[in-house]
Amino acid sequence: MKSDNIFNKMKGKDNWNEEKSHKSEYIVAIIFNLIFFYIVNNLLNWNISFITQALNSILWIINLSIVAAITGNFFLLLYDPRWLRHLIKIAMNIFAFYAVYFIYEVFPFSFSTIYLDEIVLFVLIISMVAIIIASFVEFIKLILLIKGKFLD
Repeated sequence: MKSDNIFNKMKGKDNWNEEKSHKSEYIVAIIFNLIFFYIVNNLLNWNISFITQALNSILWIINLSIVAAITGNFFLLLYDPRWLRHLIKIAMNIFAFYAVYFIYEVFPFSFSTIYLDEIVLFVLIISMVAIIIASFVEFIKLILLIKGKFLD
């Protein structure tokens, strides 16, 4: 009995530490995305040699993806049940996928060598695959969480 109480107290403490950890994760993600938003929207102003004007045609989807990430992390900062975390991560992944897809399609870069072009295209493809896998994992976690709640 006594060891069970200690275990429950430890479990509660772990949940508190996990919640605290998630909150700091969301704050860092929001700050990172705000900085990233500023950088992406000023790339053309900085006259970086390998960034082309084609970036203007896809800036809207990149910004939409960043705003979705900021908004999702802000909501999770305020209200963070596991089911909502999985749903929001899936939504953020969808926006991220479309942003990477548009970058791949438009390819607003002009590198001095074809090898760099091919490497960046490959990295974009790998990124899209990774986003799909991450979304699938979040979906499975959500299904298992829902299934577990109905089985209890």
